[in-house]
Amino acid sequence: MIALCAFIGLLVALTVITEKNETLYLKAGEAIVEVVGKWHYGRNDGHEPAEIVVFYAGIEGQPITVKK
Repeated sequence: MIALCAFIGLLVALTVITEKNETLYLKAGEAIVEVVGKWHYGRNDGHEPAEIVVFYAGIEGQPITVKK
């Protein structure tokens, strides 16, 4: 199992969307636990570049992403 934690820094609005169209809306200063083991994507809906601090924890030799 892989866990990912992120802190949204310089960002007005981040949207994360899963393959099942589940949507999560985030704004600057919010912390999230990332979607793991599922295909998803995120987009910056703000007008400034996104700054995200990410911490990964997983199993050595196992991928941390799901490519589609």
